[in-house]
Amino acid sequence: MDSVRVIKFLLLGLIHMLFIHGNRGCFEKEKAALLEFKAFVKSDGYDADQLLPSWVNDPEHKSCCKWKRVGCDSTTGHVIKLSLGNIRQFDDPSYSEYNPSYSLYDPKNSWHLNLSLFQPFKELRSLNLSFNVISRIQTKGLSVFENLEVLDLRSNILNGSSATEGTRANNSKFFDPAP
Repeated sequence: MDSVRVIKFLLLGLIHMLFIHGNRGCFEKEKAALLEFKAFVKSDGYDADQLLPSWVNDPEHKSCCKWKRVGCDSTTGHVIKLSLGNIRQFDDPSYSEYNPSYSLYDPKNSWHLNLSLFQPFKELRSLNLSFNVISRIQTKGLSVFENLEVLDLRSNILNGSSATEGTRANNSKFFDPAP
């Protein structure tokens, strides 16, 4: 009988500690998806290491919950918020000095974003993709936004409803990209 009480006490203590301190970890699938998004940014010719410096796969930066632009649920440790607005930092004055012929709304500078990059984020509630010159979003067959409350696509160059078809989730606040 005493051993059963001790085990119950230890389990109760462990559960209590988890609720008080929360989950400080990061799910590997979510971390891998963030690193894949960073690779996507880099593949487009941008210095992803400068734009997302905390997003690294090393023991020192183990928890993606501590990375900039990422918000996690303090209890579950799941990613619930991604603040990826202006990820390419077009408003940085040094950018126009570096590339004075750059036109923000030139179609060749736009992104075609596949939302499958965000599929591992099952608990995602807020996704900010504003100011990224996104011209098309691929969503075929995805139901990634079951828990999404806010989807911000402002100040992109999405053309027509087909560009964002399938992105509107039930009960979500959708910031319409249309002018």
